[in-house]
Amino acid sequence: MRRQRGFTLLEVLVALAILALSAAAVLRQTQLGVKQQYELELKSYALWIADDALTAALAKSEWPPLGRLEQKQTFQGQEWVVTTEVQSTDDPLLRKIDVSIAVAGGAENAPALLSMTTYRGQY
Repeated sequence: MRRQRGFTLLEVLVALAILALSAAAVLRQTQLGVKQQYELELKSYALWIADDALTAALAKSEWPPLGRLEQKQTFQGQEWVVTTEVQSTDDPLLRKIDVSIAVAGGAENAPALLSMTTYRGQY
C-alpha cells in the first residue's frame, strides 16, 4: 500500500498557533506605534502653543507682572490649558517666565505635557 503525503492535524495546529502568536505580536507593535504617533502629535501641538505663549510674553512692551495665569485655548480641535507663571529672580531687572501646556479635561494632578522657560529683562 502506498503511503499518503501531507500534513497531520497536529502539524497544522502547531503552525496555526505560531501564526496566531506572530499576528498578536504584530498587532501589539502596531498599537504601540499608533499610540506613540498620537503622543508625538500632542507634544508637537503643545510645543507650538508654548512657543506662541512665550513669544507673546516677550513681545509685550510692558514688564510682565508677577503671578500665575491659567487660560484655556483651542488648537487643532483640542482644548488646551496654558499656564503662565512669572517669577522674580535674584536680579531685580530680570523675570523668569514658565509656560506649561496640558490637555484640558485630563486628570487634575496630571503632569504638564510640555513646559518651557524663558527670561525677560527690563529694558
